[in-house]
Amino acid sequence: MKNALIINGGDNTTNRDQIEKFDYIVAVDSGAEHAYKLFLKPDLIIGDLDSISTKTYDRVNKDRIEILEYKKNKDYTDFEIALSHIIDLKIKDVTVIGGEYGDIDHLFGSLFAIAKLHTDQNILWLHGEQEILFPESESIKIGINNKFSVLPFSDLINLNITGAEWNLENENIEFGQSKTLRNIARNEKINISVSDGKFCLIIYS
Repeated sequence: MKNALIINGGDNTTNRDQIEKFDYIVAVDSGAEHAYKLFLKPDLIIGDLDSISTKTYDRVNKDRIEILEYKKNKDYTDFEIALSHIIDLKIKDVTVIGGEYGDIDHLFGSLFAIAKLHTDQNILWLHGEQEILFPESESIKIGINNKFSVLPFSDLINLNITGAEWNLENENIEFGQSKTLRNIARNEKINISVSDGKFCLIIYS
């Protein structure tokens, strides 16, 4: 399988036109309801099933969709379990929808889960009018004059940015430093590399 879609519960503003064809679709708990509203049939429902409606659960069973149910009291969120499952399948291209504008601990929990699990995958979270990207390569298509931020999840060693309004060369960025926020792409693609450290891109559409 080349690519996968994770559909979170919570708010979702992504519409069907924004979603390409995926080889594998995982709905996280009540994310199954978003899937059906988008005319998508999940391959798997995963989570503790504490927020899925009875009507949707019955439809999932009628459609004979596989369910991986977990206990409510556990050490990992449903989203982290779903992402781990997809990464274990060696899928490198992952898109996430849903989970927008909810509790702030859920937002940060999901971001840190992606940061922890991300290695060589391209993980894109469509989040309202923003895209959150954990890139697989140094060359990233953003579009001329689009704004972006580099959000560090650790100290960044020898950060290089080219193709932007404010380029950097071998810059060391401390975790929590705001120097890499609100840049502007001056080419269709920018290039970002680090010798060590983890980060994501926030792209403003």
